[in-house]
Amino acid sequence: MEGKRTKLSTTKTILIAPLDWGLGHATRCIPLINLLIEKNHRIVIAGNGDSFFLLKENYPTLTFYELPGYNIKNTAGKNAASQSLLQTPKILRTIKAENAVIHAIAKSETIDIILSDNRYGVWHPNIKSVFICHQIALQAPAPFRFMSSVFLKLHLAQIHKFDALWIPDEEVAQNLSGILSHDIKFKIPHQYIGIQSRFYQYAKTPSFIDTLDFDILVILSGVEPQRTFLEKELKKKLTLRKEKILLVQGKTTSFIKTEEGNITTVSYLNTNDLLVALQKAKSIICRSGYSTIMDLAVLEKKAILIPAEGQTEQEYLAKTLSEKGYAVACSQKNLLLEEAFLQLENCKGFPKHIADIKKLETAINSLFEQW
Repeated sequence: MEGKRTKLSTTKTILIAPLDWGLGHATRCIPLINLLIEKNHRIVIAGNGDSFFLLKENYPTLTFYELPGYNIKNTAGKNAASQSLLQTPKILRTIKAENAVIHAIAKSETIDIILSDNRYGVWHPNIKSVFICHQIALQAPAPFRFMSSVFLKLHLAQIHKFDALWIPDEEVAQNLSGILSHDIKFKIPHQYIGIQSRFYQYAKTPSFIDTLDFDILVILSGVEPQRTFLEKELKKKLTLRKEKILLVQGKTTSFIKTEEGNITTVSYLNTNDLLVALQKAKSIICRSGYSTIMDLAVLEKKAILIPAEGQTEQEYLAKTLSEKGYAVACSQKNLLLEEAFLQLENCKGFPKHIADIKKLETAINSLFEQW
């Protein structure tokens, strides 16, 4: 019956669905999935694309369902926010199709709770649905900065369809997301669940990375064709350097390793291999995606951050974290790597940020108690 919710049993069936926009939304769900498995809950994962494959590799025994892809296309050299606005009709159609699949999954799997990481169609009127997001205040591109309040209002309208909001950050002044998720009024319960990183209390094991010789680690991810564009541009620059480079493409469908000159390229690294690579590298180059930033903060690393061109959230994060001395911001358009490497030498890096599993556990317990 519409509007009626049944009482949950001790063991719950929980649907988790991360957005396929690079790998970050999936990787930051790993601590959540691990905690729920430890508590003997049954996990169902829904998604698509590279992030879907990554979670399948990490959790081969779980139940998986494929969702419609948003398939946002952002051409390098053009404003991503403007391009996304032009694709709004397609996005809305995908959200509707996504929601229809969720209703079918909820019925066949008897879902008790839904946890959506930035997927707006992953909710159900009769099931407790939580939205996980760090980017609440969408940053309008410079020519439309006066529209930021309108963007926030429209975004909150989507978020307020859910029963609760979880923000992966600290509420205190020393936070990572800044104005993206702080000093905002919500109409639904919201909690800051702390920094979420797959490297939280991770005990690394021997890796083939131990045998590789490299000084610079490049980690790529994100939507195409920007991912491929940056890979090509970085290779042009890095082949001129004397150091050896390990470049991780962020492609999860199959593992491929190639060597060309001073650059070793691998299609992807699992959690253990990536942790070994991050700790071994003398210099790191990566996007300023939020999940990557949380990983860097937990490991107390510093890096050259190259925001995807026109992605205002990544541009904001790179700029503010660079101003704090945590990292070095480098424009994809100009790609002044030599200057960035010089700045990196004097960069102090991220101060210690604890991946706070206790706050996540508190949020989960609070959710169950409210039911």
